[in-house]
Amino acid sequence: MIGPESRLRRRDRVLTQRAAGQWILLDLDGGQYYALDEVSGRIWDLCDGSRDVAALVEALCQDYDAPAETVEEDVLDFLGEMVQENLVVPEA
Repeated sequence: MIGPESRLRRRDRVLTQRAAGQWILLDLDGGQYYALDEVSGRIWDLCDGSRDVAALVEALCQDYDAPAETVEEDVLDFLGEMVQENLVVPEA
């Protein structure tokens, strides 16, 4: 379960390319492509394993001047999908 204290990092073997305001991810193991918008791309960039979810939420609140409760819910939903797709993994 992902919570505010969880630290996640981008999984190795996922290539990232920015194009036309989107982040395009390619999972080299599964061959799947993913397209991320500006906000989800920002979350992707922040998932380097050094920050917990609470720090991600704080950064996004500052970037987009949005309420913390809404941002946290959206971040947790997005990261849940990314974990399910095996694109991000818990930092040990």
